[in-house]
Amino acid sequence: MFGTASAGAAIAVKDWLKASGSKGTIRFYGCPAEEGGGAKVYMSREGVFSDVDIALHWHPSSQNAASAAAALANISAKFRFKGISAHAAGAPQMGRSALDGVEAMNVMVNMMREHIPQEARIHYVITDGGKAPNVVPDFAEVYYYARHNRRDVVRDIFSRIVKAGEGAALGTGTTMTYEVVNGVHELLPNLVLQKLVHSNLSAIGGITYTPEERAFAEKIALSLGQQELNEMVAMEVQPFKETARAYGSTDVGDVSFVVPTVGFGAATWVPGTPAHSWQAVASGGMSIGKKGMMVASKTLTATAIDLFSDISLIEKAKAEFEERRGSDFVYEPLVGNRAPALDYRK
Repeated sequence: MFGTASAGAAIAVKDWLKASGSKGTIRFYGCPAEEGGGAKVYMSREGVFSDVDIALHWHPSSQNAASAAAALANISAKFRFKGISAHAAGAPQMGRSALDGVEAMNVMVNMMREHIPQEARIHYVITDGGKAPNVVPDFAEVYYYARHNRRDVVRDIFSRIVKAGEGAALGTGTTMTYEVVNGVHELLPNLVLQKLVHSNLSAIGGITYTPEERAFAEKIALSLGQQELNEMVAMEVQPFKETARAYGSTDVGDVSFVVPTVGFGAATWVPGTPAHSWQAVASGGMSIGKKGMMVASKTLTATAIDLFSDISLIEKAKAEFEERRGSDFVYEPLVGNRAPALDYRK
């Protein structure tokens, strides 16, 4: 849905440019691996957006909304512990458990939660904890995320997570290395662009369910523990807010510090559906998701046409962008000089 809605908008704007005789260029960027891979971070680092005036994006959602929401900065990394394998019953004294290292690290990070800003988030999963209980594992891995709405705070939290890993390795007689998997900036809002998108989204409106879609949506709502389906949320557009809370992270954040950027959400999911759930996948795979996708495509198209038709909007957006970003800002990706997981240059 991401790519299809954006591609459809790009084609529509291209046709409008030709038909109207207006001057300008519309580009469609394919941006893989938004979840975890952070393609836009590497694209921003390589200057792909450096000559772009305005960047437009959208995201599937359980509601239609175009408020200014600053997504969280995020650094993720895999911490790998190496120990010494041995028979857990016959020769435990010979072993040094890599899993002990992971568990000791997790205990220390969990104690650290009390002493970080309350807006911060830390998540982890143990991706490898050994293969059999009777063998002291000589390798174990834990995958961490650290988030906050300021990237400098995320850097500080992440450095403390690293120290916890180092301390865990020291205390368990193991060694630890880590790999930064991804790192994204927070989202830099632009009210000039956000209000324009909200106006277009409001004019286009939400979606109306057919009887079949309503029956499907009611089952989804029931699976989410809802007493009844709130269909109006899919039909209407949420009121505009200049500062809306956001808890997720996106690699669009890096783009927003390179070029004035604006995005919004369209109701491709049944109201009340959380992201990363099977209910979101189910709605996205049927007509409800497709209808929401078309709302997004039309909103992107209308916004781009407005920008081409009134250059002063671009100038105002750029002025706000420079003011918010700061005149002395230098873009520094949180992934450093790390190569993409699949390096297109090779």
